[in-house]
Amino acid sequence: MQLTAAPHPTEVRSIELPWGLCSYILKRSKRRSVGFLIGDQGLQISAPLRLSITELNSIIAGKSSWIEQRLKQWETRSRQTISLSSLLDDGKPIPVRGEPYHLETLPPRSKALLNPWTKSIALPVCESSAQRNKAIEKVLKAHAKEVFTHMASKLLERQPAAQRLPNFSIHLSSPISRWGSCNSQREVRLNWRLVHYPPQLIEYVIAHELAHLVEMNHSARFWAVVESLMPDYQTPHKTLSKMNPAEVPVL
Repeated sequence: MQLTAAPHPTEVRSIELPWGLCSYILKRSKRRSVGFLIGDQGLQISAPLRLSITELNSIIAGKSSWIEQRLKQWETRSRQTISLSSLLDDGKPIPVRGEPYHLETLPPRSKALLNPWTKSIALPVCESSAQRNKAIEKVLKAHAKEVFTHMASKLLERQPAAQRLPNFSIHLSSPISRWGSCNSQREVRLNWRLVHYPPQLIEYVIAHELAHLVEMNHSARFWAVVESLMPDYQTPHKTLSKMNPAEVPVL
């Protein structure tokens, strides 16, 4: 009887790089070096079995620019997504802030509306799925901007007066490889598709990017700022680190 070797473990991890939070698929093997590949599921890294995470993180950081460039190229040519359009075609709800929202039909020329009380998205009659999807995306983006702005304001209320963050502006983005980013112009960019996820995850991403307004690195001081904004950030941080932005729901 021939025994087959157990498969080497594969897991989804994430690392803080200068340009943002980067998720990747890690596969361990008997190889001697670390290999990088941008595949159908985004960044995939193969590493030796005995290589520590600390050593691996150092190697990944050294490839930061290469990873950012390749992921941007990948974003333009492929998407590994959950098709919300298919869910809608089947009459199923779509997630908004972690809760199921059903689609309702309004008379022609009515204004599209997202109603958090009835957990519904109401749209005027659409001639095609493409027209419907475009209308839903417009409603979701508007809702995302409202939700993100409100959450940021609530987070700032927790800051002591002596530690107030500098002024900033919130912008929506739609990359696949990251949840959010912050630049030296104090522009906080948030992936609008985060609106599909539970509030705690959204709040964590916002707190994370707001902390970058005072600390562009990920030092102990940075995490202290995150904790001052969101004391229970560890739980959503761990949850998000296991999630792949490439699998965010898309219409």
